[in-house]
Amino acid sequence: MAESVFDPETSLDCPICLNLLKNPVTTSCGHSFCMQCIKRCWDQEDQRGVYSCPTCRATFNQRPALSRSIVLADILQGMKRKAPAKPGDVTCDVCKKIKIKATESCLVCMASYCQTHVRPHYESKAFKKHKLVKASPNLQQQICPKHHKALEIYCYNDLKCICVLCMGKQHSGHKTVSAAIEMAKKKEELKIKKRDFMQKTNDLKEKVLQFKEAVISHKRSAQAAVENSDRIFNEIIYSIQNRQAEVREKIRAQEKKEVHDAEHHIQRLEQEMGKLQEENCKLEPLLHSEDHVHFFQNYNLSSVVFPYTSSRGVSNLTFERVEQSLSELKRQLDEVCEEHMGGILNKVTDVQIFQNECKYIILN
Repeated sequence: MAESVFDPETSLDCPICLNLLKNPVTTSCGHSFCMQCIKRCWDQEDQRGVYSCPTCRATFNQRPALSRSIVLADILQGMKRKAPAKPGDVTCDVCKKIKIKATESCLVCMASYCQTHVRPHYESKAFKKHKLVKASPNLQQQICPKHHKALEIYCYNDLKCICVLCMGKQHSGHKTVSAAIEMAKKKEELKIKKRDFMQKTNDLKEKVLQFKEAVISHKRSAQAAVENSDRIFNEIIYSIQNRQAEVREKIRAQEKKEVHDAEHHIQRLEQEMGKLQEENCKLEPLLHSEDHVHFFQNYNLSSVVFPYTSSRGVSNLTFERVEQSLSELKRQLDEVCEEHMGGILNKVTDVQIFQNECKYIILN
């Protein structure tokens, strides 16, 4: 006699709502129901005063006390802890109420099973020749569409999987091998390539880290260079402004000195001019005198020559030569700036993150 298999899909259904038991309780006659289902059922029988079991129809004169079924509650809790199917998972084709994640698929039954429903394939001789594989959502692709056999052979000539019947017909004489063996071989090759990819990925990560650090360092250096260049140019501007103030002060001092001396000299000349005019007025009567005695008495006084002490003349009146010197200074500064700025800008462009040599990774 074949051993029966416990099927939670039917054994744990509530006889009233036909869904999985929720908060299961057991009556005195041994049947189990959802607590709310049996309460609603007996609430309708309160007026008659007779209560019956919905399963075996056993009657009770008093409303029976309900006891929580600890065993069924534990079984239901265990079912909830089983791996429920997630989006994209292969689900068990037998489970109906709760979709459980399938663990294996049968290429003969063309169905997928959870750990509970796959047991007959291991325990019953009727399923001995069935081919079990890891749960797959594409079972149809693993069956030969012509011979309805599992695609267990790999053909090197056509680079595809075939069934055992295909070997004796359209693939006759082709080089073939077990698909499982070839897959294991290819997986080893893929593992080697994966290690190579991982190594290259790690190398690239290291490069990325180096470049990120280089960018941070480059930004810091650029900021420091800007601040230092601003400081140096400000110092140059400050130095030029000091020279400008010095020249301005010198021009004003020279202006003040020369104007003071000239005004003092003009005052002396005006004084001398006034005295000469006075003496000239004294000569006028002698020139018109007819009295020779009076003339000679006053002639000696008129013969006294007033000393004219000013022999200085007007010299350089403008600062054109100063302006010319300043223009020459500006020209020389422009030449110096032009000469040095070219070298400075070339040194700026020499600061580079990337080296001249570039390497490319080729993925085969």
